[in-house]
Amino acid sequence: MTSIPEKLKPEVKIMVGSTVYGFEDQLSQIVAQLTTLGYKVLNSHHGSIKVNPTLSNLDNCLKAVEECDLFLGIIRPYYGTGNIGDLNITFEEIKKAVELKKPYWFLVHRDVVFGRNFLKKIVLASGDTITLKDNKLFDLRCIDVYEYVIKNHVQDLALRNGNWAQEFYRLDEMMVYITAQFGDKDFISEVMNYKNNEDNGK
Repeated sequence: MTSIPEKLKPEVKIMVGSTVYGFEDQLSQIVAQLTTLGYKVLNSHHGSIKVNPTLSNLDNCLKAVEECDLFLGIIRPYYGTGNIGDLNITFEEIKKAVELKKPYWFLVHRDVVFGRNFLKKIVLASGDTITLKDNKLFDLRCIDVYEYVIKNHVQDLALRNGNWAQEFYRLDEMMVYITAQFGDKDFISEVMNYKNNEDNGK
């Protein structure tokens, strides 16, 4: 029998990491849904992360990852404008959440999954590598993010843990997943207690 989880902290902070362009309305509805479920949502588009004026945008976003209790990452075909050199803010947020072993969940747009599978099947007769011009429809680098969260680098599928990425196409599909994961406070408390026990070496 599962022990009764400790009571959730009065205010559990969840960070929503995502590119924003063309996704503003959906992000606002996701933030509203999580707020309705009783969470404090950290999200740059929503304006709810702390901004230290002496830090870069990337560093402020990474500070928010450190601050959050839970992390929800959304992978879209659009890679975003938040790029500093070779670093993409959303991707760095995701990597930081994984590095810090924050309890995390990922949503991935259907087009990213389709694009990855489709491009695997395309072979140019010349042997040249396929490249895409800059565009706002699909960025090949989003496949790198997806392969990171599904732990594609771990060859043995049996050894992959924490690699669930829920595919979505419509907003209502995201809402089903979000409600299923975060609507049950006992479940979230259990996940957080498990993480705390791991941190304390229990």
